[in-house]
Amino acid sequence: MSFLLTNTSTARREVLEPDYYIARCYGVIITGTSFNQQFGNTQTKVTFLWELPSELINFEKDGETVTMPRSISKSFTLSMNERATLRKNLESWIDRAFTPEELKQGVDISKFCGSACRLAVGQGQKQDGAKYNTVDKVVRLKDGNCPKLFNEKILFDITDEEQDLSEIDRLPAWIQDAVRKSDEYQKRMYPEDYDEAPIEIDEQDIPF
Repeated sequence: MSFLLTNTSTARREVLEPDYYIARCYGVIITGTSFNQQFGNTQTKVTFLWELPSELINFEKDGETVTMPRSISKSFTLSMNERATLRKNLESWIDRAFTPEELKQGVDISKFCGSACRLAVGQGQKQDGAKYNTVDKVVRLKDGNCPKLFNEKILFDITDEEQDLSEIDRLPAWIQDAVRKSDEYQKRMYPEDYDEAPIEIDEQDIPF
């Protein structure tokens, strides 16, 4: 399993104000390997999904109004080297550095699914001027209570050859798209036609 790492509605919602928000992780999704146009290299990505229990939204489902916490996400390069953004955020999440022994044995990032934290939420702006929220940092929840999960946990790893591909339907639409563009998905679905040249993903397509 690649979760073990050694030394991944069309209506426009109101943008949150930059601040720290209590959050709980409900998804860890390894979306696979693709070519990054911005950096000119091949990268494997993992996306974390969090719900924000203090920020509730309403929507219609089967003729009824459903209230649930807002979601927010952040994608990282799947790496645990010393300078990796993923490692820095995980260590900030647990409020300590990983020990050499932990890094040698491997850090199981799937265990962060279900854990509470605080998110430093910021704002970005698209080329069309539309603003969106960003997760700038993940830190430990030292005080305050975080409610239990509203969403079901989602663990998905396209780099795992035993991953059930029918689980893709549980993922948000934009993450499904990233998974389907990955080298691993293309190779599994179209082994005879698979082109070893990596598929390019434009990071402007990622809405968070």
